Amino acid sequence: MTVLTVAARFNGPPTTGNGGYVAGLLAGFVDTKDAVSVRLRVPPPLETPLEVRVDGADAELRHGDVVVAAATPAELDIVLPDVPSVEQARAAAAAMPPRTRHPFPTCFGCGPDRPPGEAIHALLGPVDDTVWAGVWRPGPLLPHADGQVRPEVVWSALDCPSAQPIAPDGGPAHVLGTFTARLDHPVVLDADHVLLAWSLGREGRKAWSASAIVAPDGQVCGVAKAVWISIG
Repeated sequence: MTVLTVAARFNGPPTTGNGGYVAGLLAGFVDTKDAVSVRLRVPPPLETPLEVRVDGADAELRHGDVVVAAATPAELDIVLPDVPSVEQARAAAAAMPPRTRHPFPTCFGCGPDRPPGEAIHALLGPVDDTVWAGVWRPGPLLPHADGQVRPEVVWSALDCPSAQPIAPDGGPAHVLGTFTARLDHPVVLDADHVLLAWSLGREGRKAWSASAIVAPDGQVCGVAKAVWISIG
């Protein structure tokens, strides 16, 4: 039996795990080299032993009899918009006002109250009417191996940006429902990566969005689609 524990450092809302991070942990148990789709069933608890159950190519994360998340191989077809330069992405993010309405200010992925080096600090701004962008320069305080950021951290860096186009002013609060991602190239330390995100639509309390991470040489490191649920 494999047991995972989500450390308190990797929170989304204050008392539960960051959805992208937890999804990325579970995705590592799915037998595929393509995309993985993870459905978060309940908020992932922190500092709590969680059991991983693998059935064929699928995997579940359980807390006792409760299924916290379920993961399965998936296909992911995403056409990226025009990718801004690092300078354009940095300027777009810098033009945003302070995130005083951020619903989860200590979130590992995008919390403005987290130190930039200790967490991802993925804060984007609009490049145009559709695309949001920012810059992520991962440093050595993030989990890594051989100079490359751990996959679950990359999943988190794909997760949080995708919420920002659907809640531009920080609210209402949204939580991640289903997250489908594919990692194509490593994210390396100490290099400026462009974070992209764009909305794919909304219906009632549900919203859909996409995101991508682009390396300094133009390679696409990862892409994702998210289903968000408004709780505000």
